[in-house]
Amino acid sequence: MKQCFEHYRTLRKEMDAWLDQSRRMDPPSRHGGGEDEANYSLAWFPHYLITGNDGVREHFEHLRDMLAGWVERDCLHGYEPEAEAHHGTEPFLLFLPRYLGLFPKDEKANALLQDAAEHIGNWVEDIPEWFDWERNRFYGYYIGTRTVGRDDGYDAEIAEHFRFVHIALAAHRMTGQDRYLDWALQYGKRRAEMIVAIPDGPLPIAWDANGQPRFGKQATGQQKKAAQAGHHVPGDSLIGVEVLLASGVICALGDLFKASGDAVFHQAARRIAEPMVNELLDPYSDPGAAAISHFRRQFSDSSLDEAIRAQIARFPDLQEGELAMVFPQARRRDWPGVGKRNDMTYWGIWNGDGSVTPTTEPSTAALTLAYQVMGDEHYAERALKQAADKLMMARRVLRGGREHADMGGAVCSTAAGHGRNWGIGPVTGCYGPLLLGTREVKSKVTPTVEVKHANGERGVPNQILPLVIHSGTDVDGVMFYNGGDSDISFSWRFEDNGWQVLTVEAGAVANCGVTGVMA
Repeated sequence: MKQCFEHYRTLRKEMDAWLDQSRRMDPPSRHGGGEDEANYSLAWFPHYLITGNDGVREHFEHLRDMLAGWVERDCLHGYEPEAEAHHGTEPFLLFLPRYLGLFPKDEKANALLQDAAEHIGNWVEDIPEWFDWERNRFYGYYIGTRTVGRDDGYDAEIAEHFRFVHIALAAHRMTGQDRYLDWALQYGKRRAEMIVAIPDGPLPIAWDANGQPRFGKQATGQQKKAAQAGHHVPGDSLIGVEVLLASGVICALGDLFKASGDAVFHQAARRIAEPMVNELLDPYSDPGAAAISHFRRQFSDSSLDEAIRAQIARFPDLQEGELAMVFPQARRRDWPGVGKRNDMTYWGIWNGDGSVTPTTEPSTAALTLAYQVMGDEHYAERALKQAADKLMMARRVLRGGREHADMGGAVCSTAAGHGRNWGIGPVTGCYGPLLLGTREVKSKVTPTVEVKHANGERGVPNQILPLVIHSGTDVDGVMFYNGGDSDISFSWRFEDNGWQVLTVEAGAVANCGVTGVMA
């Protein structure tokens, strides 16, 4: 555990340093708080749960205020007047629901979410209708509070329409109003059935106005544009899964399954997770590996584990040498698969003569999955080392990314992935899941384990490394390693159970189950 602790401590320090650096050096973007600006902060959500760093809360409040200012200046009844399903949803999709997960009593943030969400089901008078209840589908791709485009060329159902499901489920979590959940279940079930109806093999990138699937070669130029084809390699058999991952569809399906128990959501999620197993050796398949982890836990499904273990057995040994960060001159997508973007950061091993050997190290999300399935702490150690090393390098040479959180070559994209990764990058792929067993539930970063200092303040003491223990598909315990020179006491709890006081001696490990310390 000692090496694992050292990498964790380095990562924790780097995250604190990046927060301080960003608050001093990253000004508001040209949008003045709108668009995807606040989403550059996604890696600080698990960091706040782990450290309780009050600077995170202060910066989040600043981002909330900037977002509120943009909504007041540029929006109509809480949403952009002219927008499309990809970019129009972004201000309300990632940062805002997660912020409310940490601070549910924040009235300003709650109002921002509700003002956007109440348009989904046409619940606001004098605003053009977004949703066709009779056909159980959206009217189109271009959706705003002043204009809803009904252009036949864009009359298609794409992955981005699932983003409204996320917003509705977050609104239900915050308000308890059944209309949001009822709508999400009705629309989500239809979309899940469409996924399940596709024969085994590749998934389409869109469904046309008649509900017919459209694959890459069949799709029109407008359908490809809506599906963000500029970030795809033509002919890639995984494009249909990639677009679903980029809109967090497997998380939405998991939420809908928990709310209803309907097997169709489970079946649809498997169609996303299963093809990702063969991608686990791809160093850039962060969202694919994270999707498998989410599938196993949210659906309590271990049916892919044999295939997962077979891939883990093929993981290379840790690649020795110094990391190198590489950016080609031209922006383009050359490599198939998921987790890639035309302006992404490439990684390799520096050879000392100006050349770079491409990295073979699996993503931190894949290494985290390996730890969850195999229980070998070595995988957790590799994941935390990779996250710390990459964040250190990115923080040293790249801009923060606040001006465009989706970009592929910024500190934020090194920490939490670019715009095709649904918030999964080298840091977020391992930091919260390994230490606290975090997962996304109705757009809330939800920890399985919580820790408080002896004085009651939120956060894990600096000298303590928590590492959750998995049994089957779920977390059933946690190890606490004291890497400091003195004994320390703190409190912890498992999900919503009662708080327990624990003292760990210097250099010792305490193994705790749901009910307390295990013998």
